[in-house]
Amino acid sequence: MTKPTPPVSAGDVVTLDLEVLVPGGEALAHFGGYAIFVPGGVPGDRVDAEVISTKPGYARALVKNVLTPGSQRVGARCPLFGHCGGCQWQEVDYAAQILWKRQIVVDALTRIGGFPGSELVLPTLGMEDPWYYRNKVHWALAKDEKTQGSGIRIGLYEARSHRVVDVEHCYIQHPLNNLVLDFLRKELPEFDFPLYDESTGKGWLRSAFAKAGHQTNELMIGLVTTLSDFPQESRWVERVREQFPGVTSIVQNIQSKPGNALMGEETRVLWGKDHLFEKIGPLTFAISARSFFQVNSEQVERLYETALRYADLSGGERIVDLYSGTGTIALYLAAKGAGETLGIEVIPEATRDAIANARLNRISNATFLTGKVEDRLPRLLAETGPIDVALLDPPRKGCEPSVISAIASSGIPRIVYVSCNPATLARDLKILVEAGGYQLQEVQPVDMFPQTAHVEAVALLTKAH
Repeated sequence: MTKPTPPVSAGDVVTLDLEVLVPGGEALAHFGGYAIFVPGGVPGDRVDAEVISTKPGYARALVKNVLTPGSQRVGARCPLFGHCGGCQWQEVDYAAQILWKRQIVVDALTRIGGFPGSELVLPTLGMEDPWYYRNKVHWALAKDEKTQGSGIRIGLYEARSHRVVDVEHCYIQHPLNNLVLDFLRKELPEFDFPLYDESTGKGWLRSAFAKAGHQTNELMIGLVTTLSDFPQESRWVERVREQFPGVTSIVQNIQSKPGNALMGEETRVLWGKDHLFEKIGPLTFAISARSFFQVNSEQVERLYETALRYADLSGGERIVDLYSGTGTIALYLAAKGAGETLGIEVIPEATRDAIANARLNRISNATFLTGKVEDRLPRLLAETGPIDVALLDPPRKGCEPSVISAIASSGIPRIVYVSCNPATLARDLKILVEAGGYQLQEVQPVDMFPQTAHVEAVALLTKAH
């Protein structure tokens, strides 16, 4: 069967009425019934857009001119918006962002999961001030071709590329992380570290990162390098401490493998501690260089309070926390009335942090194991007594099929699923309902990432009787 020829070609400029926002953050329009996705578009706009690529079923186009702005369009705060890939929705009014994030969750549940999404999904929990919220950053580095010698570009990657956009100030990063950016821009040219070139595999300095305690104001500053040797190490530490007298931790992470993986398995402490502290509600958490911690410290408590409400603790429950990271959710529930929490996490550093965090908060009813969830969970279910609540918080790809299979056959009466990807959430929920006899009760979106198209959601499943 011959595929239909697209009605537009790359390079064409077409007038479009932008309709909705879709997963990934693009606006959708139709041209004679043919779908065209428009990065950076805002629903309600009429625009002239230039087609940049075509497929049999759809095309992509970039806005050249806004003919008639819609009611949801606002001015972007950042002058690099549309060039830098860090944000997708700065030109969408924040009240509208909140509505669209709920709709994206509804659409995924309906289209992929076959659920009556609009009946199950609550309004998104948004932020009062949706700026300067990210507590961690990886500043990308590249040689500046326009300058001679040690000139560098420092910032984030351009959308859909690995080209570094030179960033002066980021409006979604914590103020401390922006101060680190200023420091790097001033100091790195003086040190003249050889920059890593992904195409050749040569060079020493790959990237720089910072983690800031939103509640504690503590700060970790690190460099990611290809080798553990650190030329001018003492001088670097001295400069960092001079600029940031309150710095908690100065570290070096070694990532020697080719490719674009951000960090390697080895981290050296150059000065201070191997962690910083951050607070969630009444609890304090130690966060090391490689361990996962939610990037929005202000919203994370609302996320965890939702998980707590869905766990419906009456006292004494046994909870298994899968993909437990530094143990934040497990410890939050342990402190709020769970009888026992068992965490499973693949990164050893994160497990060590979780154990240390339990000790730090004097929580004795939490145990943490290192290993792949798909390997550890079946054995845990076979060797321990009944589990009352399973808490899932997997990476974007969702749960491994073996994990879903183990849970579906476990008989655990209550599942709380925390997800950063509505598509894989809907897929996994569908399998649990069909294979495990569960019922989807409710889904709560939480805006952990304002100005972007990302949305977190918490879902509650209960065992059907």
